[in-house]
Amino acid sequence: MKQVIALLLTLSVMVLAIACGGTGQNDVQNDTQNNTQNSVQDDAQNDVQNDVQDDAQDETQEDDGETAQDDVQNDGGDPQEDGETDSQEVPTLSHSDVTLKAAGNSFTLEVKGMSGAYSVAYTSADAGIATVNEKGVVTAAAPGTTTVSASVEKDGRAYELSCTVRCSWKEDSGSGSNSGDSSGTASVDLTAFYNDMTGKYEFQDLQAFSGEVLETYYPGMGAVSTKQCLIMGTMITMNNGEFCLVEVSDSKDVDTVKSIFQARIDYMVNGGAWYPAPTEQWTNNSRVVSSGNFVMMVVHESCDDIVEAFNGLFA
Repeated sequence: MKQVIALLLTLSVMVLAIACGGTGQNDVQNDTQNNTQNSVQDDAQNDVQNDVQDDAQDETQEDDGETAQDDVQNDGGDPQEDGETDSQEVPTLSHSDVTLKAAGNSFTLEVKGMSGAYSVAYTSADAGIATVNEKGVVTAAAPGTTTVSASVEKDGRAYELSCTVRCSWKEDSGSGSNSGDSSGTASVDLTAFYNDMTGKYEFQDLQAFSGEVLETYYPGMGAVSTKQCLIMGTMITMNNGEFCLVEVSDSKDVDTVKSIFQARIDYMVNGGAWYPAPTEQWTNNSRVVSSGNFVMMVVHESCDDIVEAFNGLFA
């Protein structure tokens, strides 16, 4: 009996050993198979990821290369367009053809279309017909036609501009300092002319300057002997224009009055006008003209039309 029990125990141990050994083998096989599958999957996944990364990198490099190439082609493909950014200024004169109706009549030539620092020199082809000073003021001297030139220089570039000046009146109507009186200009009513012009063209509110106000805005004007004197201006800071008409008692004071008027314009252009729009107005639309003993200063966008009307008074 004891032998039978021992035999059964031995068989049980053998069965357990076999069972344990089989399970271990299966585990080894399963582990090996799982590891193999995982390695294959990992390798496949890595290959796919690497391929995607390589493709993305290649596309980026190609795009960058194409963009860089396009930039180079665009930058160098049309040099004319690049050059157009440095546009060259083209100056012109404010007048190209002017007719003056009496000795002493004048107008001012101005250079347009230039900015920054530049130099300009004015010359008259025949000073016996019309003279011009360094500020471009052209004055009629005798009947005839001449050319007033302006030589403009800026940044090493030179420009030659010209204006035809026609001085047209009869010799027997007189010339020189007394030409205004001998041609009947003493009968011109400056107040009527002022009212006519301010009725046709809109001015801002103007007031008559006299006494201390006159000397403040037009220094020296009070010392000039005049027959008629309308100094019409404004004391507000937004000064868009003024209108002055003077008949001097002595012809020698004509240049004095013109200098006073020009000094007023220069002051306003060089900071006195304060704001951009008024400064531009005083710079581009101011005129000082004379005929005989009569002098006019006008600052208005229609200044050239008003100058033409003024000269027509003495035709």
